[in-house]
Amino acid sequence: MMLKNTLHARVLAALNKRSHFLVACIVTSVLISCQDVKRPQAPSNLIPQDAMVSILVDTYLMNAARSIDNRTIVSQGILLDSIIYTTYRIDSLQFAQSNAFYTADLELYKKIFLQVEEKLKIEKTKKDTMYAQYKRVQEVKRLQDSVREILLDSMQKILPKIKRDSLSRILNKANVKKQTTEN
Repeated sequence: MMLKNTLHARVLAALNKRSHFLVACIVTSVLISCQDVKRPQAPSNLIPQDAMVSILVDTYLMNAARSIDNRTIVSQGILLDSIIYTTYRIDSLQFAQSNAFYTADLELYKKIFLQVEEKLKIEKTKKDTMYAQYKRVQEVKRLQDSVREILLDSMQKILPKIKRDSLSRILNKANVKKQTTEN
């Protein structure tokens, strides 16, 4: 029993020493990490805020393209970052310095990203609208082709001796005459 109590006391003492050591390490880490962080100064060639928004929008769009079909982009030798730098007449250092300046002010950076998000939503709406129009046009073409096929089939039943190609040419001429008289 006495041996057990002695062993228990030694374990508690060791844990107590370790906890003091752990607390000392944490306090030291906190004191070392609390340093004076200086905000970067505005670079002389700071990218204006509205241009930065446009650059970030294009960057996100290009990254999306990269994630969809990177093989084609790489095989064609397209450098998406270079396209952005050339389009906006900036270089990578200017972009990095401007980005560092804007990220130092979280409220300003949040405002920039809200503008970026809004522009991306507008782009998505445009693309969705264009895609819906494309789908409608494709559906109309499919229906017109179906009607044309049915018409050709019915004409071939009436005039079995005339080949299908000849019937198609006759139908095309009739459509051309119809369109010219409507205009």
